[in-house]
Amino acid sequence: MITIQTANQNQPRVNSLSTKILLSPFSCTPLAPVGACCARAKLGKPQAYPCPLPNPFNNVECVQHFPPPCHLSTPFNSPLELYHMLKLTFNTTIGLGLSSVVMAMQINIGASSSSTLEVASNSFDVFISFRGDDTRRKFTSHLNEALKKSGLKTFIDDNELKKGDEISSALIKAIEESCASIVILSENYASSKWCLNELVKILECKKDNGQIVIPIFYEIDPSHVRYQIGSYGQAFAKYEKNLRHKKDNLQKWKDALTEVSKLSGWDSKNSRIESDFIKDIVKDVLEKLNHGRPFEANKELVGIEEKYEEIELLTNNGSNDVRTLGLWGMGGIGKTALAKSLYGNYCSQFEYHCFLENVREESTRCGLNVVRKKLFSTLLKLGLDAPYFETPTFKKRLERAKCLIVLDDVATLEQAENLKIGLGLGSRVIVTTRDRKICHQFEGFVVYEVKELNEDESLQLFCCNAFQEKHAKEGYEELSKSAIGYCRGNPLALKVLGANFRAKSKEACESELEKIKEIPYAGIHDVLKLSFYDLDRTQRDIFLDIACFFYPKINHFYCYGRREYIIDLFNACKFYPATSIEVLLHKSLMTFGYRDQIEMHDLVVEMGREIVKQEAPKDPGKRSRLWDPELIYEVFKYNKGTDAVEVILFDTSKIGDVYLSSRSFESMINLRLLHIANECNNVHLQEGLEWLSDKLRYLHWESFPLESLPSTFCAQNLVQLSMTHSKLRKLWDRIQKLDNLTIIKLDNSEDLIEIPDLSRAPNLKILSLAYCVSLHQLHPSIFSAPKLRELCLKGCKKIESLVTDIHSKSLQRLDLTDCSSLVQFCVTSEEMKWLSLRGTTIHEFSSLMLRNSKLDYLDLGDCKKLNFVGKKLSNDRGLESLSILNLSGCTQINTLSMSFILDSARFLKYLNLRNCCNLETLPDNIQNCLMLRSLHLDGCINLNSLPKLPASLEELSAINCTYLDTNSIQREMLENMLYRLRTGNHFGSPFISPEGFFNLLLPVAEVPCGFDFFTTEASIIIPPISKYEFYHIVLCVFLSEGLNLTSSGVNCTIYNHGDRSGGWNISFEHVSGAMISDHVMLFSSSGGIYHQTRADNDHYRLSFEVELYGKDWEQLSSTKGIKGCGVILVSSLEHYCLRLDGSSSRSKVEIVELPFNAQVSDEFDQHSNIDDDENEDAQQQLLITPKENEEDLNYKSSCDCSIGLLLQQLLEVSKRLFLLCVKLNDKTKS
Repeated sequence: MITIQTANQNQPRVNSLSTKILLSPFSCTPLAPVGACCARAKLGKPQAYPCPLPNPFNNVECVQHFPPPCHLSTPFNSPLELYHMLKLTFNTTIGLGLSSVVMAMQINIGASSSSTLEVASNSFDVFISFRGDDTRRKFTSHLNEALKKSGLKTFIDDNELKKGDEISSALIKAIEESCASIVILSENYASSKWCLNELVKILECKKDNGQIVIPIFYEIDPSHVRYQIGSYGQAFAKYEKNLRHKKDNLQKWKDALTEVSKLSGWDSKNSRIESDFIKDIVKDVLEKLNHGRPFEANKELVGIEEKYEEIELLTNNGSNDVRTLGLWGMGGIGKTALAKSLYGNYCSQFEYHCFLENVREESTRCGLNVVRKKLFSTLLKLGLDAPYFETPTFKKRLERAKCLIVLDDVATLEQAENLKIGLGLGSRVIVTTRDRKICHQFEGFVVYEVKELNEDESLQLFCCNAFQEKHAKEGYEELSKSAIGYCRGNPLALKVLGANFRAKSKEACESELEKIKEIPYAGIHDVLKLSFYDLDRTQRDIFLDIACFFYPKINHFYCYGRREYIIDLFNACKFYPATSIEVLLHKSLMTFGYRDQIEMHDLVVEMGREIVKQEAPKDPGKRSRLWDPELIYEVFKYNKGTDAVEVILFDTSKIGDVYLSSRSFESMINLRLLHIANECNNVHLQEGLEWLSDKLRYLHWESFPLESLPSTFCAQNLVQLSMTHSKLRKLWDRIQKLDNLTIIKLDNSEDLIEIPDLSRAPNLKILSLAYCVSLHQLHPSIFSAPKLRELCLKGCKKIESLVTDIHSKSLQRLDLTDCSSLVQFCVTSEEMKWLSLRGTTIHEFSSLMLRNSKLDYLDLGDCKKLNFVGKKLSNDRGLESLSILNLSGCTQINTLSMSFILDSARFLKYLNLRNCCNLETLPDNIQNCLMLRSLHLDGCINLNSLPKLPASLEELSAINCTYLDTNSIQREMLENMLYRLRTGNHFGSPFISPEGFFNLLLPVAEVPCGFDFFTTEASIIIPPISKYEFYHIVLCVFLSEGLNLTSSGVNCTIYNHGDRSGGWNISFEHVSGAMISDHVMLFSSSGGIYHQTRADNDHYRLSFEVELYGKDWEQLSSTKGIKGCGVILVSSLEHYCLRLDGSSSRSKVEIVELPFNAQVSDEFDQHSNIDDDENEDAQQQLLITPKENEEDLNYKSSCDCSIGLLLQQLLEVSKRLFLLCVKLNDKTKS
């Protein structure tokens, strides 16, 4: 049985066998210390360890009187029945305070029918044991008052006992119910048997329950206590003479005194000023009551430590100014829990402190004046009935004091303004809020966004609440993952869901999880809805549109979910999005993520949709927004649509064929947004379509089955039109006024033959007509659109000419890929950034098209008839912004024309010259392309040499370039890699990787040699290596003749200790062609293994697996064609040698010719006292190679397969330079 009982001040709290919930007469919330921490309590013996914060369920006192307490004793089968009873019974009589108790119950109740609600009995923070005659009227009374002012509840025997209580039993109970005990050991403490018995009991509680015990040696030498000498010895001498005292008792007392004297405590003789002595004791008590780091004792505070570190950096704790920390985030995200933890950690460092909880609720219920009064009274340690809080005297006290204030759940600017008060230097204010703008009202504010828990933290919090342990119970692993997936890192949802799973069978939990997807927990939504109720009408409309329509379904449709296009839509709806969206962002109801796409937490989406459901629970046709396919089908089938419907998001893939009548939309006169995802082509209009709402702002109808839109349709309000894969031949007949239209997307409409006159569409930004294969030409008005940014005609095979005299001032992206009939092309724009003519049959590409160009991407691939006029480009600045250039398959390109191109395109990063058969060499000016990272020369079968390549080059592919001298290329790439490793300074340029990364694919004559590890298989495992020694990796894959690389790439996955879940990939992408000889592929990268794989026992045990991938990165099962692979590891020592070898030198000695201009560092040379002869001798001794070694190195360098040997040679030279530096440094010191 569960008993509910409300209490008033005159009603004592009584423990009984039935569990009681004690409810405040002001808010119907529990009076028991819900914030108590029971970490030290033994099982079966609950103890209370209260927090220094105000009770989270004790609200601000009201001046009004409350009706007499009601007694309600009703049997319930489960706590859930109790919860529903509370919600139904008290909702109208108790008011806003109910939500607190309901939520607390949801978080803490068990799920089984035998569950009970336990509330801790009344307890004390500190029990004070003292000898009354010694210290009662001075030190003890001062200490007691200081502890109370710090928010602690103390017990002193002559103040707290009720009349008629038996003193001994009451003392015992008080000690047991206290979190800590302070033992004031004074001159005559041992002369009191009561004191000694108290001490014995205190130490028993310390042993049994972990009670904190703090001894204070007040004007007594601690050795007198430990060894029972002096006054303590005299006291025991009297006890021993008195035969009434048993020896056992005497020994207990002695042992207790000895034990307490060994505990860490305080000695009054070490402090001159008693007030400072008491302050130190109070601070120590607060810290030891687990308030220093509450999260260490509270299992629910998961992920707090990381937040602490971020906050401490953000708030600059060392500063002496007044600062405000705003904890901002969505409802239930853990702002209050974090604020409590911060408060508990730091409150002891402040003279005055106050945690003002539930500002939103209390302001609504009691008024802002009462809340402000509570703030002053708590800070100044005054009663609520004290008059004149805000007198100049009180204000000056606060302005001179260092204060800590927490304002929890501030919802409005009025509340923030009302609670601002003047504070002294070094004060801190913590504000928790859902509205970021609130934080801006306070002095010296910084905002910390409290984000969702990550997957591991979510699992831990869920399991703590569901299974009472940090890990999922056996058999519940997948269920737990599904549960945390639903909660999306929201702590409130994780705790509520976990509590409802507690003690349930697996089948019951699965059923519960399915149920909440249809009927969400009201407790979670009630918390989240508070943010919704703070919005005005247009803000609510935008929020509900996003929750029910734009997120998450819409995000995969091109760019319609992006900020810019959403704002265009809502502007057309008169929702004032510029300000409204900012409000939603500030209230953590939505964000913009990657590429400005809308993001919204799943629980917030669910909350918004639940609000819409409640508009008409039984009749979906009367709801404002529809998204459930089954319900939408029902509305259409039975013609239930009404003028209430404004938004429809219809995914037909989840149902069968849908047959719409010609008047299906006739009653939906207020329809604004219509999205029909008809991928399965199962929506039929056998009778045609007579009517669509003229209020439509957004129309997306995939696979639209008719040849045109209804003749009655007026598109004046339309903002976005998307009808891909449609049967359209045209949109409409007449010229329409299209002032709001920004996007038209008709891709894959294979029957489309014409585009309407768009001269009256001044705001058109995007026109996409990809693969409209019946389209012959564009209406000339298109190029007159003043805001047109993107035009896509990809795959429009019947377009032969695209020429206009209009010079665009807005067009940025033009895609004519695979317009195979296109012969004439001349479109100019001063804003052009992206242009593709790949696969066209154009003959000439004039520099006029690049006039005032900002072109970044140019694709002329497979323009086999293109006669590139290079000289014109060299005299023009049209390619100076170009970073990506594709000339693959341009058979007319030769070395001279490439030279002209590279003169203009000096900032290239990617250059594709595949299958340029006329190229015999590259021009020398390619080395001036200091940002070039990737060069593809596959299929350049006549290419016989390469000039010096830029040091920035990271990827070089030369498949089937069999005339090339590959040894020189290998050497140059390895030298560049080592130079980057050595300098680590990007050559003074931000465009060159310092990690030595490169990919190289070249023909070779035979299998490479000289590797640390080599195998003839497609995988290799190397012995353990120390993670402290490993720095860089070079991997070689040997590919056999005949391998056809029509795949998307070759990939190597590196695993550590066989852990296939944490592999790290290095790959060679976008390679193609059948190999006419053997090839070698080199991968090189630095630091990736160290940072991205786990190292066990300080060692890596690495395995390498090489795989071939097909189209769309589908892994091929066969590794045929891979003849072997080898690995070279660059150790940290070698890397250190390389780094020491990085600076130029003033050395006067000409050493053996070194790769990458390696010389001795200035660091060791410029302050050296070694004379020139000695310096020269040292260098010659270390660096001149013996004759036999010289021959050996020469032999290795000339070897056709010397990749590994060459790298080892280069590393050896660097090591020698390192040893030379060390020797010169030693001589300099001596």
